[in-house]
Amino acid sequence: RPLDRIHTTMAITDYEFDCFVGALRQGMRGLGLDTQSADECVVLLEVLRPEVLGKQKSHNIKKAMQAISAKTIYERLGGQQGVTDMAERMYTLAGQDPRVQSFFERNKARATSMKKRIAAFMCGTFGGVSTYDREDLRPAHYEANITDYHFDCLMEIISEVLREAGRDEGIIAEVMINLQPARADVTTGFTVRMEVARKNVEKGKDVMFQRLGGSKGLDDLLEQLYKIGWADKRIAHLLMKDIEVIKRGQGAYIGELLGGPKSYKGRELIETHQSLGINDYHFDCFMSNIARAMMGAGHPESLINEVLVSIEPSRASILGNHKRQKQGLVRDGVSLIERFGGDPNVEAAVENLFDRCLEDPRVQFHFERAKNKQRQIRRQFSNYLIGCFGGMETYDSTGLRKAHYNINITDYHFDVLTTLFLEACEYIRVDQAAAQDALLVLARARPDITTGCAVRLELAVKKRVLHGEDELFQRMGAFDGVTVVLDRLFECLERDKRVNMFFEGTKLISVKKSACEYMMHALGGPADYHGPSLKAAHSVLQLTDYHFDSFLQNFARGMRDSGLSSETIDDATIVLEPLRFEILKVRRE
Repeated sequence: RPLDRIHTTMAITDYEFDCFVGALRQGMRGLGLDTQSADECVVLLEVLRPEVLGKQKSHNIKKAMQAISAKTIYERLGGQQGVTDMAERMYTLAGQDPRVQSFFERNKARATSMKKRIAAFMCGTFGGVSTYDREDLRPAHYEANITDYHFDCLMEIISEVLREAGRDEGIIAEVMINLQPARADVTTGFTVRMEVARKNVEKGKDVMFQRLGGSKGLDDLLEQLYKIGWADKRIAHLLMKDIEVIKRGQGAYIGELLGGPKSYKGRELIETHQSLGINDYHFDCFMSNIARAMMGAGHPESLINEVLVSIEPSRASILGNHKRQKQGLVRDGVSLIERFGGDPNVEAAVENLFDRCLEDPRVQFHFERAKNKQRQIRRQFSNYLIGCFGGMETYDSTGLRKAHYNINITDYHFDVLTTLFLEACEYIRVDQAAAQDALLVLARARPDITTGCAVRLELAVKKRVLHGEDELFQRMGAFDGVTVVLDRLFECLERDKRVNMFFEGTKLISVKKSACEYMMHALGGPADYHGPSLKAAHSVLQLTDYHFDSFLQNFARGMRDSGLSSETIDDATIVLEPLRFEILKVRRE
């Protein structure tokens, strides 16, 4: 094959080409070739450099030296003391902010421990030495009811802490970007539980009402809820007046919410609650008490989650909080859309962002569409942001989650998108503070974009634990069925111009054999693979997310052509998704 075709799959740099040439010169001299002849051979080889390196950029020594000498975020924040001070201040403000206050209420000893862990985590995240084990992050937060909204509030608080300390917008942006990967570990537990509950509720609330024990069961639950409420100093003052009237009204309203008879005849929720000074903190306490009352009554976790999911939408009506999504849009009386530069600047930022996405292999796969479809997506995205920034609302965002639910867009992809968005804002010279506020607003779309993939990934893991490692393998037809799928997969790969350069040449037979053995095992089949680790096997290849996404697309096509159901195709694709990080690990590092 042509040299450029052979080497386009390999991550060869100028440095490695130089090492190869140097070793060759040394070998020729070792065999007795004179210096002049060795130099002539080297000159001849030098002509081949462009074909071997292909489209890779030459090593930029100046840029590399600047990167080496640049200080880490940890150093620029003032080292361990600076990061510790930031964590202390964040904890203090979070404990006073009703949006997240309930998560930071701890006794003195527990609060001190939490502050230390937060500071240790941040030190490691920002480039310092850390004693915090990142593997503990997800288990520590999995059972907590922390949503993307709460995470975004915390990001806003951290931004304010940095601004208080006089930090420039550039380092604030870097801090936000470096903290975003923690989101999935902090929020996934709640996201998965609530999404499963939401789907169960969609099947009919009358079933949920009967599982609660009907009217009698609901009355008993509310009686227990009020006992807990009266003993709860955080909200007891809200239950001091007209308690019997409150109980009747809440009982009728909650019963109706949970699938019972339509008997609520009271006023609108905002009218009923507007004089009480209720905020997110009080509502979170109330929801926590409902969970406690249901656990005390012996209700299963699945039913508790369904009840919480059914009641949660009433938060906005009770708090008069319909404008919550607009928080942070206005600074010094000026809306975000004005500070951003108006509709034309939003459209310019989106155009620039899409151009970057089409060139960035980390997200390129998700943006490659026919030109008319691309134009439609750009227009919709511009309209969505204009509305979110405080301009005219012409995009209906209620369909956002449904449109993205079955696409494998992870938090990693969304983090890349936000990074590219900041670069686009910088390119069109948007004010840094406005760009940061825009980023916080954009982050609110994350749950709708990533929940589908997050939930399916988590459920795939639980399904394998519940039904056994080989359940999917058997569903796919065991050895014979999976072999048919893999044969069809390689037929697709060899015809796909995006990836076929990795699946041709003299090594194709051995590559196919190793890949099939590994995938058999990954899908729950026999462990016949004895080759190198995924990281080692792919370390020399010029692989990107774009290639991996293309591979998964061909895998899905192979399963579809083999007659497998859409549920099985999705389960199998989701099982392979976590391999992305091992396969691309060296390239990312």
